[in-house]
Amino acid sequence: MNFIALFFLCVRMFHFIHSHRIAYLLQRFSRILDERRANPGRKQVIIIDGSATTFIIYFLLDVFFLLYCIWLMLHDTTWTPGFLLLVIAALESLAIHARISGAYDEDEEGFVYPRTWLRYLCFGESMFILLRLFEGA
Repeated sequence: MNFIALFFLCVRMFHFIHSHRIAYLLQRFSRILDERRANPGRKQVIIIDGSATTFIIYFLLDVFFLLYCIWLMLHDTTWTPGFLLLVIAALESLAIHARISGAYDEDEEGFVYPRTWLRYLCFGESMFILLRLFEGA
């Protein structure tokens, strides 16, 4: 049994449950950086509460998930699952950043979120692959 796959299975479940809020925090942080670059002389105070800290830690875990996918691709027996996990992880953000028609919703602030069907599709595919890696197949 591969317990690293089980760990990342839990991380992907967290991502699925909180994907709307994670996308909001990442896009909001991007806007804060853009405002800072536009006004370099102005000082900004950013308050990070407990929930934002949790999502910052999740963001780091998501980076580790991508590194895990690359690590899987380095071995002959797990090359295909690693490649598929990497592509599936990129599908959700690609649909948003490329503004693929029908794959995203936009709110009144201009933030973009993946549609429910796309979230379920990516979640189901990645859970299947991670469960197969966990059982050792």
